[in-house]
Amino acid sequence: MSDVRPCLACGQQDDHPRHQVVIPPDMASVFFHYDCHAQVGGCESCVSVVKDAGGKTGDELRNHIMNGKG
Repeated sequence: MSDVRPCLACGQQDDHPRHQVVIPPDMASVFFHYDCHAQVGGCESCVSVVKDAGGKTGDELRNHIMNGKG
């Protein structure tokens, strides 16, 4: 289980898989669910993760990432 953190895009607090983004100049870390960041930010890395997982989110996405299924 990962740390419970809020998603900057949707505000939901959970331990689902996230993309950590460091924001200059103070180098603060913000977190996005992969699917949220793919949708709102168009992040190529997140788009790739979500596409590879067949659109899974939450616990199903974590299972896919960890085990290649879910």
